[in-house]
Amino acid sequence: MSKQDPKHGRWILPLVIAGLVGLTYSFVNALPPAEVPLGTTIPTVTSSTLPPETTTTTLPPEIETFLILLDGYQTTANEIQTAIDETNDAWENKDITFSETLAQFTQSRVDAQTLSESVADANPPAAYETEWPTAITSAEALPLGVDAIVAGLQASDDGTLRRAAVGEYAQLTDDFAASLDGVSAETPE
Repeated sequence: MSKQDPKHGRWILPLVIAGLVGLTYSFVNALPPAEVPLGTTIPTVTSSTLPPETTTTTLPPEIETFLILLDGYQTTANEIQTAIDETNDAWENKDITFSETLAQFTQSRVDAQTLSESVADANPPAAYETEWPTAITSAEALPLGVDAIVAGLQASDDGTLRRAAVGEYAQLTDDFAASLDGVSAETPE
């Protein structure tokens, strides 16, 4: 009977691992030191550094969730406003065709309608019920504002109607933001 180990692979795995560790060590040590751009400071860690303060809210979860929803509505309204401004500027600069401009304004109309419907379908906590109708009304004006922009684009004038409608839409967006701020202000303390 032979006293040799019948499983020849037992000694290969430790050699492979040792080789990988050695290659990793030599590779990391061969890297040049990290460059720190001029004007930046590297924070030093001291034992007297205090952990960052954490704040806790005492708001009920449904109110916190609703406030996040309001922020989302505001972000969406701003994105629609930005898209309208960019499309209008591109049309003014003759960077896009009429059909591209119309398609982009039409997409903004769809986005504004979706936002308006989302606001109308929201179910705010009781604390916001008095101010919420104002937000719904201001959101309902957004798709109509884009309709005026499209009508101005299609008008046979020199662009005055479209420019005026774009300016009016910016005011509608501001009004919507103000209505959301009014709702947020009702948050119980």
